[in-house]
Amino acid sequence: MDWLVKLILAICIITSALVMLVLAFPKNPEKRKMIFGVRDNPKFHEGDAAKKVKALADSCRKSALIITAIICIATVILVLVPTTGVTMLALMLLVFALFLIAIPFGKGNTELKSLKKELGITKSGTVYADLKNTSVVHGLKMPWLILPNAIVFLETGFAVLIDFGVIKIVDTLAIEKYALTSVSASFLFVAVILVPVAYMMDNVRNTVISKDSNVNANYNRAKKKCWGDFFIAMSWVNALAIAVLMTLYMFIYNDIAILAGVLAYIAVLMAIVVIAAKLQASIEKRYERDTDLELLDDDDCWILGMFYYNPNDTRLNVEKRFGYGGTVNIAHPAGKVIMIILAVLLVFSIGFIIWAAATGNFDQLTINTPFG
Repeated sequence: MDWLVKLILAICIITSALVMLVLAFPKNPEKRKMIFGVRDNPKFHEGDAAKKVKALADSCRKSALIITAIICIATVILVLVPTTGVTMLALMLLVFALFLIAIPFGKGNTELKSLKKELGITKSGTVYADLKNTSVVHGLKMPWLILPNAIVFLETGFAVLIDFGVIKIVDTLAIEKYALTSVSASFLFVAVILVPVAYMMDNVRNTVISKDSNVNANYNRAKKKCWGDFFIAMSWVNALAIAVLMTLYMFIYNDIAILAGVLAYIAVLMAIVVIAAKLQASIEKRYERDTDLELLDDDDCWILGMFYYNPNDTRLNVEKRFGYGGTVNIAHPAGKVIMIILAVLLVFSIGFIIWAAATGNFDQLTINTPFG
């Protein structure tokens, strides 16, 4: 079943690459409130500046298309190559290569900041805080988030009891022992991540787009509801997926059934992401910022438009300018700890994969997976 492992991994890589391309490099960036992580400005659409912005957007999108095409083609080729430790190593490293798509985004961000200086757009403006709606605007229905993730916890416990023989569903499981526990644990890991991230996004400081508090409240409520519904949908899909896959593993467990289940799971997740992105875009389009509201320019606090570093901001989490959701303020003490942990995990993961392939343990790890 090595071909199944490769096929599933390839589908994840190609789908992720295409989603990143669509979210980061829209066909009409001039219609977005952020262009490559830089706040849009009326001067970007006047005379020669408009031509420069258009040329820059086209150039960066073309580069991103080339990188995406290379990743997708390389992935397809690796799927067709007979399974070896080197082939699987290359596929795993392609997962990390997805971040290369962010390079043109960072280039666009850097050049737009340079253009701002040429146009004389300085750090003018005011920091507005809508105190009336500071703590009352939320969109997440916490019980609906807790329930599916609690179900995942129970499903994982159920899988453990089956693997250890405490509960006996069938005389002989179709899958090897402890595989149910490993699969359910991976979904439990996702559930553990979803809850705090959803809570953090629901408590992001409200964005001020108007001097009218009611407009700000409606805008932030709509946006946070969109985020909340996104995380709730992901949680329910996660809970349903583990139930379906566990059933397949116990009773059927064949290549076609597992492939169909995984593909359906990926397709539903991608559909949720696309729907959420479209809803978010419609909200942004519906609520236009007041033209007379001059906000403080914080573009320079966004490194390459992706990493937020602002020592003067007490917030730990802020809304992303690249992608969907939130990110941490690296200047915040907790933010520094989080980024260090993520960097260590990233280096460790790449190092472990290379070590496993170099020592011949990669094939053994593949064989011992529920798909192997």
